[in-house]
Amino acid sequence: MRSSTVLLGPLMAVYLSPALADVCVWRDPERTMARLFPDARDYRTVTYKLTPDQVARIGSLAGQPLTPDESHEYNIYEITDGNRVIGKVLALAGEGEYGVIETVVGIGPGERIGGVYLQRIRERQRDAVQSDAFLRQFQGGSLEHELRVTPPLGAEKPAQVIVQLVRKMLAYEQVLATPTQP
Repeated sequence: MRSSTVLLGPLMAVYLSPALADVCVWRDPERTMARLFPDARDYRTVTYKLTPDQVARIGSLAGQPLTPDESHEYNIYEITDGNRVIGKVLALAGEGEYGVIETVVGIGPGERIGGVYLQRIRERQRDAVQSDAFLRQFQGGSLEHELRVTPPLGAEKPAQVIVQLVRKMLAYEQVLATPTQP
């Protein structure tokens, strides 16, 4: 019995590691596309292999360094109406008090936020931070136009995680959308 407890401890540490919180997949593209881009018909995944310079610039713009899991590559999903790109979807996860908060952002014309969607959240205050009243505050935001978001009363901690994730995704988008100089 004791040996299984010893084995379980390291396994639990691996599964509960905060580094794993940063990995985020876009779980339901069709549902999210319809929610964020009603005219969407398809998407394509663009995978960026990050350079040390890009990692540093993204961290600087986001206001915090990237974790090791965030520093290798990043996917941006280009949303199309069948013929042309009409927006982008970005996804990222962060660690909440009760588990991972997976956040998806739709970037529309003018590189502004068209919408934010929480695809997975286990926080006790999830109803407050999933509310339209809270998430609508992100619309029209960008890195150049400070995100001014008022957290729901009693949900300040998960709201702060979400705000930081959105800032980080905007930083990824800004750095990766800018062609590198030779």
